[in-house]
Amino acid sequence: MKRILTILLTLAVVTQPSSAGVKVCKQQNLSRWHITPANYSGITPMGDDRYAVVDDKSPTDGFHIFTIRLNPRTGKITHVSSTPLIGNPEGDPKADCEDIVYAHNNVFIAQEGTSTVPEYTMDGLPTGRCLQLPSCFNKANIQNNGGFEPLAYGNNRFFLTTECPLRSDSATHRIFVFDSALKVCDSIIYRMDPPELKLKAKYYAFGIAAMTAMPDGQLLVMERELSIPPRYVGGKCRIKIYAINGQWSIVNGQWSMFNGQCSMLNAQCKKHLLASFTTHITRLNYANYEGMCLGPTLEDGRLTLLLINDSQGGVRNGPFRLKDYLKVIILDAENQFVE
Repeated sequence: MKRILTILLTLAVVTQPSSAGVKVCKQQNLSRWHITPANYSGITPMGDDRYAVVDDKSPTDGFHIFTIRLNPRTGKITHVSSTPLIGNPEGDPKADCEDIVYAHNNVFIAQEGTSTVPEYTMDGLPTGRCLQLPSCFNKANIQNNGGFEPLAYGNNRFFLTTECPLRSDSATHRIFVFDSALKVCDSIIYRMDPPELKLKAKYYAFGIAAMTAMPDGQLLVMERELSIPPRYVGGKCRIKIYAINGQWSIVNGQWSMFNGQCSMLNAQCKKHLLASFTTHITRLNYANYEGMCLGPTLEDGRLTLLLINDSQGGVRNGPFRLKDYLKVIILDAENQFVE
């Protein structure tokens, strides 16, 4: 591959106020519908109230099919059911399936354990195709436990990044865009808000947990920060969802190369705070949300988002047990978040 040595210019991200018309609904416990506790980490719509869901501790690479129905007027969840795991019989129990998208009548699964994004049939069998990743996604450049977490698909484009910035990128994320041939065609530079919770904790995470591609070409990014003290009391998970302007491009229509790794020049994007909320262990509503996707359109034309959390299989600490939740966010009727 031809290498062009360039200098990466300063990157800018502009934060704008949150959308007043967005409604963050109360989370709903999946035990109400007898859904087995698990490590649900990614969700994607398949049409007709069906969603493919991955579990990052599943015994092999695979997915479940959830049926999720909402009240078409209020957006409240009225029904949830799930199939057993549809798994690869010759798969990898350490694949660590973190996110999933439905595309071309198959699914693609972002795997943190293998640092790959392979394609599967709806029977759970690998097709042999994968997203063709740039060289900067090599394992040495990915932070420990900060690998492939968010994957999105829309308008014949895939969007992929790591939970934490690559070691070579310091404080900014690079969201790579792939075309229908599964090749990189573009890139977005994204900078998260500064951390707000206590960094010294028994468990701490800070990064991009999920993304969703909107029908109008905009991209939604879920920023997640969680901090769990040694005794758990006071533990929090903070979620912020931003909309990104879909206007980005490659300088002169080609990639630049810096020390053999893909880079972008002059890439800027605006981000608009769409919704934010915090869950708390002491309020008994703690939820570590890792998955996000488009839900159904309501009767009045408003779009919905579905969020799913990872309860670590309903892990217990003393009298407190983590629960599996779904949360609905109802978007503005206009759905125009970024100028």
